[in-house]
Amino acid sequence: MLKTEDLSYVNLTSEILKNYTKRTPVVSGQFLRWFFENILRLDPQDADDACVDSSQDKGIDGLYVNDVTEIIHLVQVKTRQKENSTLGDPELKEFFGSIQQFKDEIAIQSVLAGNTSDKLKQAIRRTKLIDKVKSGYRVEGIFVSNIPANKDADDYVEGRPEITLYDAKEICSEYIDLGAVGGIKSDFKFNVADTEVIKYTSSEAISARMFLADALQLLHLQGITDGKLFERNVRLSLGNTKVNKSLIRSVRDKSEHKNFPLYHNGINILCDEFVSETDEELVIRNYVVVNGAQSLTSLNAERNRISPDLKILVKAIEVKGDSQLADKITTNSNNQNAIKPRDLKANHGIQQRLKQEIESIDGQAVVYEVKRGEKHKGKEVISNEDVGLILLALDLGEPWSCHQRYKVMDESHSKIFGRPDVDGYKIIALLRAFEAVEPALDSFDDGSVGHYSLTRYFLAYAVAEIIKDSEVGKAVFNDFSTLFVKGTLGKFVQVFADIAETTVHDLNAALADEDQEGFDHKSDLKSPKWTRAMAGTLRADYKKDVKRKKVKAVDELLAGVI
Repeated sequence: MLKTEDLSYVNLTSEILKNYTKRTPVVSGQFLRWFFENILRLDPQDADDACVDSSQDKGIDGLYVNDVTEIIHLVQVKTRQKENSTLGDPELKEFFGSIQQFKDEIAIQSVLAGNTSDKLKQAIRRTKLIDKVKSGYRVEGIFVSNIPANKDADDYVEGRPEITLYDAKEICSEYIDLGAVGGIKSDFKFNVADTEVIKYTSSEAISARMFLADALQLLHLQGITDGKLFERNVRLSLGNTKVNKSLIRSVRDKSEHKNFPLYHNGINILCDEFVSETDEELVIRNYVVVNGAQSLTSLNAERNRISPDLKILVKAIEVKGDSQLADKITTNSNNQNAIKPRDLKANHGIQQRLKQEIESIDGQAVVYEVKRGEKHKGKEVISNEDVGLILLALDLGEPWSCHQRYKVMDESHSKIFGRPDVDGYKIIALLRAFEAVEPALDSFDDGSVGHYSLTRYFLAYAVAEIIKDSEVGKAVFNDFSTLFVKGTLGKFVQVFADIAETTVHDLNAALADEDQEGFDHKSDLKSPKWTRAMAGTLRADYKKDVKRKKVKAVDELLAGVI
């Protein structure tokens, strides 16, 4: 359980934020990324995309657009080093003024035209903020601090519904420890007068009840907003997913409410006991939802649109304090994932061929995972999805698409894997080459660029393009099996790593020369035009470095590898 003292500046910087230092050297920026991932539940790339903190940022450190709820979140973060200090209302008043700069399209145009940071301007354009405000998206502010708020701050926020305050106390109350047992220590009464209750008792005398519950009734369960109800639930992300969009569309269309149980899998609730049970009501004690966090949270956000016709299937299980049983139910109920494209390709001939080739090449030390949940104790496991992204960047030369992981085993499967030259040798060689660029990421002048998720794919692609520009390099990429026959894979990987270091230095210089307002790594790294142009620049720079005898020519570095 997170405590307010854990958010003191010393503990914050030494413990909580220690894994965020490479993404930005600024503590407030690290705290903002942590907040996005752990409180707003964004994935790391979306968290990085939402950060705009810099000088002249108009008091806005983060800008996140939720296209599911149609809310634009403007975030400001304040960290304080002084022990026992509290947050007052002056900074909140200033933040309220900052929010007003985004109240409509005219105001946002003024921000773009004014003396505003490049990061903020880029985010406004990248998120198409003006169009979304014009279409009716709400603008709301989130103020984040690592210290507790005092009464003045609480009173000010009370009268400003457009501002949500996450001080140390609120952050601790909403932080979800996935390792905690948790749950709500209280009773809850279900009205079951209008529904049939199915009773089931297992061979081990474990009782369960299944019935349809009114959605509005379920929203009275404690712990939905602060997450305590879901402390055993392993699916907590509320991202912009197809499932969430579909669920909210069904809620907003009242004609669909009667059909809701047909579309929805229901929720699972564990409780210590059934306190009482009649034809009218079922009372449970000490409860936790182990499957259904996304659904209940999304429904809570749309509670004003819910009609009495909207019902959800509930399975309540009486575990009688048996924590081992609770763990088993939690694990199994959350492992019943929807079928994904990757699952459908698991037995595909291409994937099975690659699995056999890879595992035979490395003498069973490496396992090519084609099915989720495979057990391979003591072996190096490489996911076919991860391999697909590497092939997409280094082999097909499309690093700008590597943020679209969902396409790898779906619409792009044939393009990525369905080629005669894609074999076990190519996969292992490119995997090792891709891994070799990792140390070079620390050499970026701007750490937030170097440790952005797409940067690694771009850097590996740029190095591959430099190598393929040489005769020997082209020959290697045409037939990786030679590296294994001659035992020179290690030398090739080392050359890849060395060129990656040189390329980062050239890239730092190229980015320093660019018009800074025009460079937005969160957008440009997803652009084929920018990516190809920059890779061409880096190829030319490497040739210049060779002529200046700063580095060796690629053919010389690769001498003897084939």
